[in-house]
Amino acid sequence: MHMRKQLFFVPFILILCSCAGLLISRNARNEFEQGLTLFNQGRYEQAVPRFQKATEIEPKYTEAYIYLGRSYLNLGKWVEAIAPLRTAYRLSPEDTKKEVVNFLLDALIGGALSEFKKDNYATSISYLKEALGADPQSDTAKNELVTSLIALGGQLVSEGRPAEAVSSFTEAIEIAPKNLDAYLGLAIAFLKAGDYASAMHVVNDAVKKIATSDAERVPFWDLIRGN
Repeated sequence: MHMRKQLFFVPFILILCSCAGLLISRNARNEFEQGLTLFNQGRYEQAVPRFQKATEIEPKYTEAYIYLGRSYLNLGKWVEAIAPLRTAYRLSPEDTKKEVVNFLLDALIGGALSEFKKDNYATSISYLKEALGADPQSDTAKNELVTSLIALGGQLVSEGRPAEAVSSFTEAIEIAPKNLDAYLGLAIAFLKAGDYASAMHVVNDAVKKIATSDAERVPFWDLIRGN
């Protein structure tokens, strides 16, 4: 996954509060400015408590939530970044939401990949669906969602839950109609459930829908037998 490089300064962010008509207290502003100084020095770990304090003093302090989330992103703490960036997105005026959503997408996709590595596929799927809700055109989120759905399906089959796996593989196919792994997983799930007719239907459907490359002409029934 290509993560956007986190910049040290984004000018549009500095006008969010005034655009929202917020009056920020001196104490909250002081905490934020100290955090911003640390952030711009690359001292993200030290910046985090300053931004947190600013949001505690002013619960609608959009800038502080954004920079808190960005600090976590720069630390590679994707899951921790999600909550403040969700709040920033919710608080942002409509004309700046698009900019904030880029940071939120980084957090959600990064969090999904982190959970995937821990075999927490259901959590990964949840983050990726939220990412697509924020940006339905995100190819990265779509591709990672398909991968997570297939992985969840495989996990369910291995746990002896093929009926539940069918739903996961089916959803993957709906998103990526030419994904061989999704069809293979679905056919295997039906076989494990004893539904041979449906398994054969999946095989036939795959042959019709999967396009022309040599890699996609693998003998499908042979693959199933191998499992």
